[in-house]
Amino acid sequence: MKHEFLPTHKGPFGCLCLWVFAALLCFGGAPSLHGQVLYGSIVGDVVDPTDAAVPDATVTVTHRETGASRSATTSASGSYSFPNLPSGTYDVRITKDGFRSYSRTNVVVSINAITRVDVRLTVGAVAESVLVTAEAATLQTDRAEVRAEISSRTLTYVPVFTGRNYQHLFKMLPGFTQPRNAHSIPSNPSRSLQYEVNGTVSASNNVRLDGATQYNVWLPHITAYVPALESIETVNLVTNSFDAEQGLAGGAAINVQIKSGTNELHGSFFEYHNNNKLKARPFFTPPGERNPKYIFNQFGGTLGGPIVRNKLFYFASYEGSLMREFASGLHTVPTELTRRGIMTESDRLVYDPATGNPDGTGRTPFPNNTIPPSRFEPIALRLVEQTPLPTFPERFTSNYYGAGTFTFDRHTLDTKVNYNATDRFTMYGRYSYLNFEQICARAFRTSLGEHGPWVARQFTNPGKGYGGTHSLTWAGTYVFTPTLIFDANVGVTITIQNATQQDIEKRIGLDVLGIPGTNGTRFFEGGWPRFEISGYTTIGETEGYMPYYRWDPQHNYQANLNWLKGAHDLRFGMEFSFQNLNHTQPEFYGGTQPGAGGFNFVGGVTTLRGGPASNQWNAYGQFLLGLPSSIGKIFQFPDQYNTRTSMYSLYARDRWQITRKVTLSFGSRWEYFPLPVRPDRGLERYNLATNKMHVCGVGVVPRDCGVEVSKALFAPRVGLAIRATETFVVRAGYGITNDPWNIARPMRVNHPVLMSLSISGPDAFRPSSRLRDGIPSVAPPALGNGIIDIPGHVDTNTLTDRFKRGYIQSWNFTLQRKLGPYVAQAGYVATRQNNILGFYELNYGFPGGGLASQPFMQAFGRQASTQIVGPVGNSHYDSLQVTLERPFSAGYQIYVAYTWSKCTSIAGVGNSGDGPAIKIPEYFHLNRALCGIDTPHNLQASTIYELPFGRGKRWATSGAAAAIAGGWQINALFSAYSGNPFSVGASGVSLNAPRNSQRADLVGSGPVKKLGNVGAGMAFYDWTRFASVTEARFGTAGFNILRGPGLVNLDLGILRRFDLTERLKMEFRAEAFNATNTPHFANPSNNISNLRLNPDGTFRSGVFEVTGVRNTGREGIDERMFRFGLRFSF
Repeated sequence: MKHEFLPTHKGPFGCLCLWVFAALLCFGGAPSLHGQVLYGSIVGDVVDPTDAAVPDATVTVTHRETGASRSATTSASGSYSFPNLPSGTYDVRITKDGFRSYSRTNVVVSINAITRVDVRLTVGAVAESVLVTAEAATLQTDRAEVRAEISSRTLTYVPVFTGRNYQHLFKMLPGFTQPRNAHSIPSNPSRSLQYEVNGTVSASNNVRLDGATQYNVWLPHITAYVPALESIETVNLVTNSFDAEQGLAGGAAINVQIKSGTNELHGSFFEYHNNNKLKARPFFTPPGERNPKYIFNQFGGTLGGPIVRNKLFYFASYEGSLMREFASGLHTVPTELTRRGIMTESDRLVYDPATGNPDGTGRTPFPNNTIPPSRFEPIALRLVEQTPLPTFPERFTSNYYGAGTFTFDRHTLDTKVNYNATDRFTMYGRYSYLNFEQICARAFRTSLGEHGPWVARQFTNPGKGYGGTHSLTWAGTYVFTPTLIFDANVGVTITIQNATQQDIEKRIGLDVLGIPGTNGTRFFEGGWPRFEISGYTTIGETEGYMPYYRWDPQHNYQANLNWLKGAHDLRFGMEFSFQNLNHTQPEFYGGTQPGAGGFNFVGGVTTLRGGPASNQWNAYGQFLLGLPSSIGKIFQFPDQYNTRTSMYSLYARDRWQITRKVTLSFGSRWEYFPLPVRPDRGLERYNLATNKMHVCGVGVVPRDCGVEVSKALFAPRVGLAIRATETFVVRAGYGITNDPWNIARPMRVNHPVLMSLSISGPDAFRPSSRLRDGIPSVAPPALGNGIIDIPGHVDTNTLTDRFKRGYIQSWNFTLQRKLGPYVAQAGYVATRQNNILGFYELNYGFPGGGLASQPFMQAFGRQASTQIVGPVGNSHYDSLQVTLERPFSAGYQIYVAYTWSKCTSIAGVGNSGDGPAIKIPEYFHLNRALCGIDTPHNLQASTIYELPFGRGKRWATSGAAAAIAGGWQINALFSAYSGNPFSVGASGVSLNAPRNSQRADLVGSGPVKKLGNVGAGMAFYDWTRFASVTEARFGTAGFNILRGPGLVNLDLGILRRFDLTERLKMEFRAEAFNATNTPHFANPSNNISNLRLNPDGTFRSGVFEVTGVRNTGREGIDERMFRFGLRFSF
């Protein structure tokens, strides 16, 4: 398979990029992504005893870890500034004739932050000195953004769940949702977590590692690479009112810094272990079942030090993660009676589609609600044989307990070299690498091999996954003069992700089951077809997107110039970003059927028009008859398809110190997002007026597809910081960010690169075809003059003549006060995400109209999905965010955060790339609802506390008492969330409006009573307040009107530290995650049409049942789990 590393960048922007960075390399170092974002600053004002400015004082800052120093003189107003300082601890020394010299030690500088050191000199000889040690608690005095920092100490000691991903700690911070797992291991081998910030979609976050963007090109709502926890020095997060330098982020701009070597040799070695014996029994484990095998080991070490003292330094980290699991899960299979066509367990009739009228009226039920065996489809019978019987025959749902083996190996390497070439020029380089392999079994094991669902609770992609990630950075800074500083950086990240299912070398659909049109001749068209029966676990291939082979490089370039001019800190810069997709994957965006083909059985074919809604027995009866509601298959014509995306931006910013107490920042970004292209031509575009597909850059079709994108995307930013007193700061900021979503994702494939064949019945009551007839075959079309036909059953995504990119507004008003060793902060934080980018379906049906009512069916006989990629709605977020922080000193630290918020958006739009639940313009207002992530209350608290016993502490300072009681430390993280909203849905059969979601009817008035019951056969809400809809209309229950269970969790760690030598320390750790073993329940089931009653009319099952746990980013492990660890450090 051919992989391209760097695309060819044609046109003026490509030439400019190459010329500029050729010039930067001549400086001897170019590298990573955000100059000042990668560094910190020290600023201050120097005054005399009368509060008058002291000009021309010499200020020297010295980096304690490496000995590097820089000097400058104060301006006429007595101010000084040192931008672009590497993070770390500094000593600040100020001298001026006629005054005593002044020194402040232990001044902490963090990346993307300003540390203020204001000094009042005293009269005396220079030889006399004043020495001050910096305080741990500091105020944010010069920038108006909303920011947070997770320090190395917090990362090291606050309990972080198995896998030890730093993103788990984001939940500590105000405005963040609970981070949660997303996607399979092959698609997300770093196990990056998904989260939203301040009501914005998760795809608008941007994570940079030492400047190199970790944007996941294919899955932008997660991060491409997550470094080992032990390798991280700090994590800086900005969530509102960004500086003009920060682009491509609307929710959070997150900068992760890898540790560096210093003049002192330092390192660590560690191993952490947990297994099934250390876990409590999961809440929903069936009676009699024990905890299955589970073993997770994580081990590794770090080493850093000098190569040449004060000049050249190195750091290296390795982490290995090995998981072995006999995984299990609950699935839904038909009962013994249902398999035989005896549907007497259903409270609804199963109707014979061979009776009555074709539109579903006048049908009669099967006698005794039993389908005669003579009517069974032979292919369906073979599939029945491949479906196991229930392990819990008394249940109709979640009645099969499947288990199998799961293994996962991952190895992570992070390295970094820093070079202080001269007192003017410094640079560093970083390289990170990840390698992984996964083997995942399936739940159904039959004579035809494994098929059906995966066994692991969170890990999907059954079969084998393998690949790796490469990430590297080069960054350099050159100080022309103390007032003119240049920095540049380059970042590269490459993700390689492969997944292939079992039996892909076999053509089971075609050669074994005998279904025409399934499978194919190429390696990615083998294996099982997909058989989806509503209410049951899928038979065959559960993953419509498998197999896949992805190779996605991206590279970024940035250059910045800092100019200190009197009271103005001026900064200018540019950034170029290039992202590539190189995929072999027979999957249409949003499609469900694989390259082997698939069949859906919804249940409408065996119901009566105007009668009760269909349920799982109607769907299984339809399956036994071999009458699918729809059929489909993905045809991928080239062996590999590719896209190329580029983004360009410029910015200018002035940070003006108006007075000693007031700082004003203002600036703007200009950003340009050209239309993505393919290596040899443009994309593809469906012409809405002519029903033709335009292959852009071929024949008479222009390369840009005739689509205009804006070249006037400006993003102004402004911030004001007022130091009212030495202990009280007032800040306010406002900014606009352009939505960074890469439309190469939704436009990755289209006809004729890939054909998403989808054939449905004329309405919900008629089948698309017969199972035995299979799937029609298609041939790749000739491109000709670039304008080609598109079959009416082939899905497409397209663009309008003028693509409108969304934007995010954010603002805050914040008060911060220092209270002794504590810093308290309270702020109003708000965002407005305008024109969220996603899919807007144009070929929707109207209530009662079915297929015939779809606009493109009427115009062109086109029934397939026809979606516009563009704006789909807005979201509003308002919050009060409060924090109380005590940085570590005197043996302990405390951090408390509380968020009170409300978020409203469009139902169905939870992320970029989603679409509204109801597509019909006349009914679009019904979509307005609470966000699915809305969390009114979020309280977090964490602490690190060294017990006051032992040498150097308050009590038991010597002898046996010190040996026994000394060295103990307690670490804890407490979380409490409100539950998230959910909707009550219903069967859409009577609605008969293709591609629209149906809501239930709300019965009665007043609030719906929360019953709070948990478990199968138990209702969490009053089910009598909702009813199925049996007419051709939308239900009356609004979207997201109910709220699921909340969450309370405590993670607790106990540590004992032993001083083996003066430098070598050993720590034994015991940690309990969910220490109180409190279940964190998921939202209940929500389709009222699945309601099943007992003969006496009481509740039995089907809706409002809580049968699972919430996704809290813990790979499905919700029960209490202990972990033991041993860590050496020096």
